[in-house]
Order: sequence, then structure tokens, then C-alpha cells
Amino acid sequence: MKVLILSVSAGGGHGHAAGAIRDYIKLNDSSSDVKIVDTLKYINPIIDKVVIGSYLKTIKITPSLYGKLYSHSEEDYGLATTISSKFIEIMAYKLLPLLDEYNPDVLICTHPFSTEMISVMRSKYKVVIPAISVITDYYSHSSWLHPHIDAYVVSNCDMVEDIVNKGISRNAIHDLGIPVKPCFIEKYDKSDTLKELGLAEDKTTILVMGGSLGMGKITDLYEKLVTVKKDIQIIVVTGNNKKLYQDLTKLKEFSPKETRIIGFTNKVNKYMQACDLLLTKPGGLTITEALICEIPLGLFSPIPGQEEKNAQFLLKHDLAVNLTDINNCNEIIEDLLCSHEKLELMKKNCRKFSKPHSGNDIYKLIKLLIENNNINNNVKIPEKIFEKDSPSKTFLKSVEKYFMKTASKLFCW
Repeated sequence: MKVLILSVSAGGGHGHAAGAIRDYIKLNDSSSDVKIVDTLKYINPIIDKVVIGSYLKTIKITPSLYGKLYSHSEEDYGLATTISSKFIEIMAYKLLPLLDEYNPDVLICTHPFSTEMISVMRSKYKVVIPAISVITDYYSHSSWLHPHIDAYVVSNCDMVEDIVNKGISRNAIHDLGIPVKPCFIEKYDKSDTLKELGLAEDKTTILVMGGSLGMGKITDLYEKLVTVKKDIQIIVVTGNNKKLYQDLTKLKEFSPKETRIIGFTNKVNKYMQACDLLLTKPGGLTITEALICEIPLGLFSPIPGQEEKNAQFLLKHDLAVNLTDINNCNEIIEDLLCSHEKLELMKKNCRKFSKPHSGNDIYKLIKLLIENNNINNNVKIPEKIFEKDSPSKTFLKSVEKYFMKTASKLFCW
């Protein structure tokens, strides 16, 4: 089979999900041809830089503004949404040569932008390739939901009714979970990992993470964490945040708790399996990995918008405790660590919502869609549509120029 996966590099989760899907397809069918395309970067590297730069700048400097835009876009269909949709339509047009050249059997998207582009390509430009959208959060924002998508893969059963209420056919919704790479499922011995880090095997171990960017109030959290009375040891993964790594390295010199500071790493699964409690921002991928490892969660610094929605899901189902108020987090953590019953309930709930076989299940769905879709292997774009409805080069350039001036206001996720 030939599979084209369209993603966007806004945060790590979308790209990781795309990579996981590719890996599981190759595991199940080594002869398959899978291509992952960073959609905005492929269309226009400058626009990609503006969009992703605006996104990162907004969530770092003015996260409350990002949250307002996220909520506003869920319900409002005013001028900004109209311009945004028109831009997506133009970008979809610019993807048509890729489809014509690669000629995939199925299209998969792991970001709202690419989902809408696929919807436009199927409706306006008569593309007949089956399409799947893999939603990489624990809430279904309307930006993910569009007509002409054959299947939506969701992370949990709560999302099904919500998506149905938003107008998507129940038959198109598949509760298969967010895929993680096959290597993440590999089991590691907790004692061996702690020995490698020079930590005690019999102490409660707490892992602190802030995603690949090392975001959130991790320094403040650490300063509170070391005041916990219970005898604990701490692992902090700072990701690509070099300043955070340096700051914490200095702090740990005077810490009463044994601490290991780790920068960017590909061993997150080992560290998760070695810890008793994970303190983290509630990103979709991190949540999925934690559920697979059956680790109770403490949530801090959620990005307003999708991560707040993710946190609501976790708190609703007793999968996590809320550490948003950093000033009181040490007391909350102490109470949790002293409650064996609470920790066991949270672990049990993790097992309930964990979907370690998501990648294989998504492969089966892909195969089924291809088998059931009686299409011509060549993507046909009628000349009439191409000539009549295609935007002119002048118009494309003018819209791109306008977009680069207003990207931070129109696009933030």
C-alpha cells in the first residue's frame, strides 16, 4: 500500500503520531510505501516559519491570548474564520501536485490544518482517495471536524458522543487511541534503570516533564517538590530547553532530594516505567504514554485551550491530580503519595483508558478503508475544475503576503 501522512510541526505530538503510524504500517507490511509530509513546510517554508513561530511565541509569551483564540474559534465563524478557511483552500490546491505525483492509496492527517486541506481536496478538487484523521488530543475541537473525512480516530470514548453531536456520523468515529512508536511498548526493568541513574531502588521516584520544549513552571515546581516530607528522589527531563537544564542543574546542588537532570532524550519510556508519579503538562502524546505505562499523573501549566481540555478529561476520570496552583502542589503531592488506595485507583484507571495496541488497530482500519474503497489508483483532477476554480498565481501571492502579516492572529494551533 502507498500511504501519504500529512502533518504539521506545531508541537511534537502531531509528528510523533505520524511517525508511529508509519512504523506500524511498515511492521505489518514491509513492502508498503509510506511518506510523511510536513504540510505547511512543503507548501511554503516561509509561511511554515511564520505559523509555527507565531504559535510558539503565543503559547510562551501570551498563553491566555492563545486560549481565547482557541475558544473563540470553536464557536465563532466571523471574518477571521472566513479568511482562515480561504487560506486553507488555497493551500489545499497547492498540495494537488503532490497527490498526483505520489498517487497514494490513502491519506492520513495528524493535524487540524491537514484535515481541513484533505476535506477541501475531496470536495472542491474531486480527489477520491480515502482519508483518515487521527486526533492527537483528548478533546475534539471543531477545527478537527470536516466533511468528506472517511474515518476519525479518537483517543477516548468520551469524544465519540461529542463528535456525533457536532455533526459527524457515528460510523466514521473509531475509538482506537493515539498511536505511540512500537519501541515505546518495550518493557524495561525499573531497578536497572534506577541503577543506571545512580538512584535508589527502594525510594519513591517522581518524574517531571514539560514536553519536548521543556515548558511550564518546572523550576517553581521543583522548588516546591524538594520540600515534600516523604523520602523521594526526582528525575527531571528538560527537553530542548537549555536554560531550564542549566537553572535546575544549579538548583539541585543545594537540593535535599536526590535529583537527576536530563536534557533531550529518547528514553522517556524507560524513565516513565521507573517512576511512581509523573508531573507533566497534559499534552496528548505524553498522556497517552503515561496511560500505557500506568503512571498516576500530576498536571501543571497546561496550555490554555487543548491542554486544559486534556486536563479536564484526566481529572474527570481520576487519572490525575491538579497541580496548577504551584504554591500548594507540595501538599497535594504529599497527600497523594501517602494514599496507597488513591494511587492504586489511578493506576487501575490508567489501565482502563490505555490503548497500547492503537498502532496496529489503526493499520487494520487503513487496510479496511483501502479494500472497501473502489477507486481508480490515479488521482483524477478534472481539467474543468482545475481551470475554472483554481486560484491565480497573483492571488496566491497576495493572500500569502497578507497571511504572513496576520498569521499570529489567525492561526495558533
